[in-house]
Amino acid sequence: MNKSFELTPARLRELRGFAAAARLLNFSQAARETGCTPSVLSRRIAALEQAVGGKLFLRTTRHMSLTARGEQLLEHCRKLDALMLELACALRPRGGEPVGRLCLHLPAAYGRQCIAPLLATFMREHPQIRIEAIYDDHYADLVEAKIDLAVRVGKLADAQQVARRVGSMRRYLCASPAYLARMPAPRDPAELKQHRCIAFSGLRSGNLWQFSRQRQRRSVRVDPVLTSNDVLATRDAILAGVGIGIQGDYMADALVAQGKLVEVLPEWPLSPSPIHLLWLPGADRAPALRRLIDFLVEALTPAR
Repeated sequence: MNKSFELTPARLRELRGFAAAARLLNFSQAARETGCTPSVLSRRIAALEQAVGGKLFLRTTRHMSLTARGEQLLEHCRKLDALMLELACALRPRGGEPVGRLCLHLPAAYGRQCIAPLLATFMREHPQIRIEAIYDDHYADLVEAKIDLAVRVGKLADAQQVARRVGSMRRYLCASPAYLARMPAPRDPAELKQHRCIAFSGLRSGNLWQFSRQRQRRSVRVDPVLTSNDVLATRDAILAGVGIGIQGDYMADALVAQGKLVEVLPEWPLSPSPIHLLWLPGADRAPALRRLIDFLVEALTPAR
């Protein structure tokens, strides 16, 4: 056996990177798909070329194509991929019931209120799957933290994972009736500078609150009297009459309906926050994770 071409984990990463680049004929897109940077992908393919003893790609400034050696290796990669898929299917428990342990990273408040009940249902239906759920609003690297699936609310920081959008969350300003009895509600976003504001530090926009109405755009940089990294803490402060703050619909709608909170500036809505499921490329081939992804997509995606 050629010792330089043993199927070590590093060699398998090189083969996956090569197969993606060969299919897409674009190193940048292939790097995103395989969860690495273009420079890392280039090094992996260079190592693979050294192992097979020849160039795999012909590249110019405008064009990229496979060499004959590259075409041959791509065909072997397809066979290897089919073999791995067949092996995964063969190792499934009899009856098709998936088995495994999954680590999930979920937003603290949204995860507890909206995802936790779904996980309870899922685990009743799939008793052989074990789940470790981490509720945390901080960004977590899926590779470093060994996370199988993450739920993210808001704009994504990068495209190094596979992302599936499953919905959006409406966000709006609200205040308690007691606060509005002391301070008349603002009629224009600019008037927020005269109000006591409460901010959640997890927003990517920071203290710059951005509004839109038809084709009009308004941005107001507030000077909050209270900033917290806990969404529930900001909600409690708003309920206590401390000031005006941004809340997501999953927490505020019921409180508004009960009269405990009042929506402020309803004619100037904030942009909704997208909700995504994230996982590493290829991770969804594991039957347990694939089953959970399909379950959450069906449960969270709004009916059309």
